[in-house]
Amino acid sequence: MKRFLCLGFLLCSYVAISGCGDTFRPIIIPNPPTFPNPAATNTVVSINDNGSFVAGSAMAIDVAGDSVSSIASADVHPIFAAQQSANEILVLNQAVTEAETGTTLGTTNCLLLVPPPPASTLYVYDVCPSITELNFSSVSIGSTSTITLPIYSSPNFVAIAPLATTAYVTLPTYPTDPTNPQTTIVPSVGIINVGTTTKGLVGTVPVVSNPSAAANPYALAVTPDNTKLYVANDSPCPATNGTCSISAFNTNNTDVSLSTRGVSGTLSSPPIWLSARSDSQAVYVLEASGTLAYISIASTTGPDVLTEEPSISVPGAVKMVYDGNLNQLYIPGGSQVAIVDVSQSVPATLATIPITAVAPTSRSASDQCAATTATTLNTIDVAALPDNSQAYAGTYYETAVNGVNYICPQVTAINITSNTAELPVIAIPGFPASEPFCTNARFRLTMSAGGDSTRAYLASCDGGMVNIIDTSTNSYIENQPVPAAQPGPGAQNLPQNPVFLLAGP
Repeated sequence: MKRFLCLGFLLCSYVAISGCGDTFRPIIIPNPPTFPNPAATNTVVSINDNGSFVAGSAMAIDVAGDSVSSIASADVHPIFAAQQSANEILVLNQAVTEAETGTTLGTTNCLLLVPPPPASTLYVYDVCPSITELNFSSVSIGSTSTITLPIYSSPNFVAIAPLATTAYVTLPTYPTDPTNPQTTIVPSVGIINVGTTTKGLVGTVPVVSNPSAAANPYALAVTPDNTKLYVANDSPCPATNGTCSISAFNTNNTDVSLSTRGVSGTLSSPPIWLSARSDSQAVYVLEASGTLAYISIASTTGPDVLTEEPSISVPGAVKMVYDGNLNQLYIPGGSQVAIVDVSQSVPATLATIPITAVAPTSRSASDQCAATTATTLNTIDVAALPDNSQAYAGTYYETAVNGVNYICPQVTAINITSNTAELPVIAIPGFPASEPFCTNARFRLTMSAGGDSTRAYLASCDGGMVNIIDTSTNSYIENQPVPAAQPGPGAQNLPQNPVFLLAGP
């Protein structure tokens, strides 16, 4: 009898438990994939522009030796770069897509005279845009190779998943008819094979079906699991035929193709930067207004859901930095850096770090900025140390000294444990502004960190140098000038200035 009573009790308990809710919903905790040890990063690499008609360069700095380990040529107008593997970096070269104003350049295999725009008497020259692949041997660039991109396509961003062999590049002015490029523009994404077999462009995909010529794909993010690609279309709102929107694709790594997955939700200002979370379950969107939005990846095929988070906004921000070790974002802009926790489904602000100007009187007497009055601060970039101890924010203000405009840069160390700024702020010697060349650069300052966490680096377009900071003392050590400019047409000495900085192999 007791046996039957026990059995009846167990059956009743099972029914009661199984009746609690219609569906069992497991709790999913992000499980970031294992990435290579960041301490294996032995170099930082500066990408340098050398003007409109002369090849730019890549300069590798040996972290251990505070010295330049190698220099290699890129192509005309390098603009961005991404690390492909443990010993390869992809440098995106935008080339020339502008009106030529007098010099007759003739023609070569890649320097083409194309029809003028309507109602224009000027012809447009287009030096073929390209990707330069830097192949490293230890801390030096051992060799390079070139991948040609479509003429007149104005590429501005390249992205690749960790250790993948397929890269993606934005092609804002991709012409379906290269012989008549002004009237056949279809903003697209290029699919690039960068594996060990035949390298090159294997296809293009419009950012949306029948996109507006103004869609302007401007930034990319590939999820770390290499299954999804997101495109930020930086163009006026409201969204129309691809403008002011996020395009989303499923990647097919077998036939190297893309298929649309869709994103529901709208933005209130154009998207300018994307960051994918390390578990491939979310992508974060920085808008031109400084507002943060996020995309929840809810299914394998899509569509995804876009949500704005108006409580998180950093006016003046032009990029954000994702720290996969701590699962947080750094959003620099104006006179602040927002630190955002993205480990949960809804991002939340951890801290807002105020950035204060270095007192000009505390600068060295030989520093031209010692004679200035600090003006509006522009905080452009952040580099987080791999050991999770500190982050460094790069800031500058511009002001006139005896009729000459000067850039006055500085770096603020941020204690990641307490989320507070460490004083004093690190003064970087100022230099004359390179205008309009660096004014029009996407990033006037860029930052990176050494893999051993002993150094932080600030590259300055105007200064033509990479500044080195000792993170043990939070002090400025020295700078490494980028390669001397090479003469262009008519023996003109064109500028060569850092436009991007990244951690290298």
